[in-house]
Amino acid sequence: MKLDKKQLVLKGFVPLTAIFLGFVLASLLIAMSRASPFEALGVLFSSGFGTSGAVWPLFTTLGQSTPLILNGLAAMMGFRVGVFSIAQEGQYVLGAITAAWMGAAIDLPAPLLIPLIILVSMLIGGLYGLIPGILKVKLGVNEIITSIMLNNISILVLEYMVAFPLRADAGARAQSAVIPQSLWLLQFVQGSRWGLTFVIALFCTVFIYIFMWKTPKGYELRMVGRAPDFARYGGVNSDRVILQTLFMGGMLAGLAGSLEVLGNFRRIMTGFSSGLGFDGLSVALLGGSHPVGVVIVAILLAGIRQGAQIGLQISLQIPRELGGILIAFIILFIAAENIYRPLLERLYDSFVGYFNGRKKER
Repeated sequence: MKLDKKQLVLKGFVPLTAIFLGFVLASLLIAMSRASPFEALGVLFSSGFGTSGAVWPLFTTLGQSTPLILNGLAAMMGFRVGVFSIAQEGQYVLGAITAAWMGAAIDLPAPLLIPLIILVSMLIGGLYGLIPGILKVKLGVNEIITSIMLNNISILVLEYMVAFPLRADAGARAQSAVIPQSLWLLQFVQGSRWGLTFVIALFCTVFIYIFMWKTPKGYELRMVGRAPDFARYGGVNSDRVILQTLFMGGMLAGLAGSLEVLGNFRRIMTGFSSGLGFDGLSVALLGGSHPVGVVIVAILLAGIRQGAQIGLQISLQIPRELGGILIAFIILFIAAENIYRPLLERLYDSFVGYFNGRKKER
C-alpha cells in the first residue's frame, strides 16, 4: 500500500504543476484586461495571505477555509473508498439547518446545548450520507445521480425552512432568527471568522489521518478503494466499509454546517451555502485525497477567493470571477494530468540519474 519514492514525489508535483499552469493562464487573462499580471498576482496574494491591517487577510482566509477543510475531508472519505459521492452540499446544508433550529428552539445551558447541536448536526449529515451509499451497494444506483438529487432536496428544504417555520421577520431576504449569543463560538480575531471552528477542523484532520493510516479499520477502508478484489478475498465486507465511510463523511459535512452557524453566520438564510459543499470536491481532488493536502489546498483556495474579491475587484477593478476561473483552471489541469505527467516522470528520472552519476564519480 505504500508508495515508492518516485510515486510520492510525483503525487506532490502534479498539483504543484497544475497550480503553476493555472496561474500562467490566469496571467494571460489579466494581461488581456490591460493590467499587469505581476501586480495583479501580488495584490491577489497580499489580499488573501497578507499580514497587515487591523484584521490580517490571512486570518480571514483561515476562517473561510474551515468549511472547505471539513467538506474536503468528507469528499476525501468517499474517494478513498472508491465512491464518487458529491452529496456534501446537502449534508452541509442539513447540518446548518439543524444547528439554526436547535439553537433557536431549545433552551438549555450553552455548555450542554453547543455539544448537543454539533452532535445532532453530525448525525443528520451522516444519515443523509448513507442514502446514496445504500442505494449504490444494495441496488447498484449511481451515487453521482443520487447525490445531485439529494443536494437539490436539501437546498429546497433550506428555502422552505427560512421562508416559513424559521423565518425571523418579513424583510426582503428570508432568514432565521439569530441564535442566542451564549451559543456563539469563540473568534480569535473579531470579524475574521478565524476562531475555535478552525481548531475543530484541524482536530478532525488529525483524527482522520490517524484513523485512515494508523488503524486496521482505516487500512480496510483504503484497501476497499484501491484493491477491492484483494479486500474481498481477505474477508473484508466492502459494502459495510463503504457505508461506514460515507456515514463518517456525512458527519464531517454536517459538522461544517453547524460550525458555520455557531461560529460565523449565527443564522441561516436564502443562499446560505453558495456551493461550499461542492468546493469540498475540488479541495479533495487538489489535495490528493490526503488530509494534509486537504488543509493546504483549502487554505489556498480560500485565499485565492479572498484575494480576488478584496484585492483584484476593489483595488484593480478586475472582476472577482477571475478567482473562480483560476481555481477552475487548476482543477482542469489536475484532471488532465496524463498530458504532462510523462514529462514530470522523465524529469524525475533524469534528475535521479544525474544525481546517482555524481555520487558514483565521488
